[in-house]
Amino acid sequence: MNSIKRFDFFPFPVLLGFLLMLGCDGNNQVPTYVTTGVVHFEGKPMKGGGAISFVPVGKQTGMPAGGSIAEDGTFVMSTYGEGDGSVPGKFRVTIMQTTAAEPTMTQNEDGSEPTMATEPTVTVRPEDTIPLTYADPLNTPLEVEVKAQENNELVIELKRQ
Repeated sequence: MNSIKRFDFFPFPVLLGFLLMLGCDGNNQVPTYVTTGVVHFEGKPMKGGGAISFVPVGKQTGMPAGGSIAEDGTFVMSTYGEGDGSVPGKFRVTIMQTTAAEPTMTQNEDGSEPTMATEPTVTVRPEDTIPLTYADPLNTPLEVEVKAQENNELVIELKRQ
């Protein structure tokens, strides 16, 4: 049986909660601007969903932002509160793809207690799996710029490398 060595069960809510808590003191909040977009892999929406994070580049001050990537590749960034966007500036982008679903309970035909599946269910085929480089904050080649404008719509293109 093949084992899956990816960020399959990364606690996305924990990551988002951590990023949101960084800016929850309510004092001196830098204004945010709605930031939405889509992640493409080889020209098509990234499959499986996942998480996306923006980390300020260099000496830039500002807050990181995070969001969930839906199964159609779309995302909405959050900094202080859900869906409020990102502060303006340049950011390094990390993307973690969900490639498997958690094991599920199976009802036994004999009516005995349900049993837990021992293996996760693979939800993304290997040819649709993005390279792990995009999840590495030190090596990701992705950068974006969020502008101080009403709506920032981003298209993030990923390649097989």
